[in-house]
Amino acid sequence: MLHTFTINDKQYTAKPFDFNLVCDLEDAGVQLSEISSKPMSAVRAYFTLCSELDKDVAGLELQAHMIGGGKIDEIVDAMNAELKESDFFRAISKDEKENTPKRTSKKDSEKE
Repeated sequence: MLHTFTINDKQYTAKPFDFNLVCDLEDAGVQLSEISSKPMSAVRAYFTLCSELDKDVAGLELQAHMIGGGKIDEIVDAMNAELKESDFFRAISKDEKENTPKRTSKKDSEKE
């Protein structure tokens, strides 16, 4: 499904979260695991990739959008939709869950 969002009255097409996009985000300094802790950086990096603007220009566009009363909810919703639909993201999320050691309680370790 094609997702779009509008910044400063211009419509952009959201990019899918595939291997290359994740690498591009990492090159921009945003790790997938940090998206929730660095939301503004993640939004700017994603917008930079979707708009093909320089990161500073993309940041100024987002700033002007917000100062003019716009919200970034639409781009965040598009990002979330792309993440949800991403086969690549689901695969790496599944792999991380399977390789994460299970925590045991103190009580469990006393039984051993």
